Amino acid sequence: MTVDPTAVPPMATLRHSRPLSRRERAQRSRAGFTLLELMVALVAGLIAISSIYYISAASSKHFHEQQRVAQTQMAVRMAMERLRRDVARAGFLGTPNSQKEVSCRSAAGGVQLRAVEYLPNADVGALPNAAENGVTADGIRLTGNYVTSDAYLAQGLGVGGRTVTFQTDWQAFRHTFGIVGSTYDGAAFDDVFRAGRFLHIETQQGQHFFVQITGTNASNQTVTFTPNLPVGSTCIPGLGDGALVSPISRIEYRVVDPRTAGGLANLLSPNATGGTDPGLADARGLKPAVLIRREVDFTNAATPIAGSEQVVLEFAANLEYSFVFDSQSVRGQPPTLVTQTKGIAATTLNVTPERVRSVLISLSGRTPDQEPTFHWAARAANAPLTRYRANPASSGASRVRTLTTEVLIPNVASRVLR
Repeated sequence: MTVDPTAVPPMATLRHSRPLSRRERAQRSRAGFTLLELMVALVAGLIAISSIYYISAASSKHFHEQQRVAQTQMAVRMAMERLRRDVARAGFLGTPNSQKEVSCRSAAGGVQLRAVEYLPNADVGALPNAAENGVTADGIRLTGNYVTSDAYLAQGLGVGGRTVTFQTDWQAFRHTFGIVGSTYDGAAFDDVFRAGRFLHIETQQGQHFFVQITGTNASNQTVTFTPNLPVGSTCIPGLGDGALVSPISRIEYRVVDPRTAGGLANLLSPNATGGTDPGLADARGLKPAVLIRREVDFTNAATPIAGSEQVVLEFAANLEYSFVFDSQSVRGQPPTLVTQTKGIAATTLNVTPERVRSVLISLSGRTPDQEPTFHWAARAANAPLTRYRANPASSGASRVRTLTTEVLIPNVASRVLR
């Protein structure tokens, strides 16, 4: 049968070809997603979440790494500033070399006071795995007035030359200890003139004496010392009134192992019982080599003064000193500067400490943990120290930060002793 294309379609056909009503469209929209659409959406969401997670984890790891490095950098900077201040103060109100000072009497007991003493490689054993890392730890001792900023005027040296009494109206005395009868601090007086320290006594005639303190009497502002001085003689006319007196102490910077150094056990990793566990520290590479500042005895440098020990840098990695000396021996001539280190510098400082003009300091600190992802590589000759492996049995290495500076010693140079 032939179909007429111009014929009107039946009603059923017209019903299906008409536009959908709002109700019909709503019913179709409630039909949901197809399984394929759901799978595509889930895969896309998983990719997005995984990307965000990995980016966030990497960013967090990098942030914590940089935070540890920044903390190490700040710790090294603060330690260097403390060391720099003390080195620059060497010889302050003291002497570059007591044996070269103008004096009609030698120093007490033959003790030679030197502004700077050098101990090359003295503490390398405190650095963990030092040989593989190619590092060292020098020691240094400094002598001068490290307890006050003033010298004090003597009222007199006393009959017998064994005591010194201070003029309490002198401005420097009031600045340090207060006004007698009002704000005077006797405990501070006893602490400044602690037994074992030295006194530098410079008379009005320009004579220099170095005597060791044996005791104090804060109530009458008197200090006793040994040996006695020849007051009432041509050496010290009268009772030595008007002499300038300054307390002299001896400090040192040393690198120590807290596992063997007394009083530093709190720097070790704690265990479950509250004690310390060196084994845990070793396993994590947490073997701290601690740079400390402490006061030591003049007659026995191996005896630290109780209560004077201070932690300057907890995870020290390297500490080296070099010294610039003026080898010119003729007064009035231009200086002849030479740089020395290690044994040669130590010998020069022992014989002619008055010739030192500046100290070059290189100080390195490291992050506590060995990072497994920060790979260890042996340090090439003359290469900068950038990584440190405290425990060869553990993977990775610690990150290292280094500061180098030159510190002038004006209190030695200004004396121009030859």
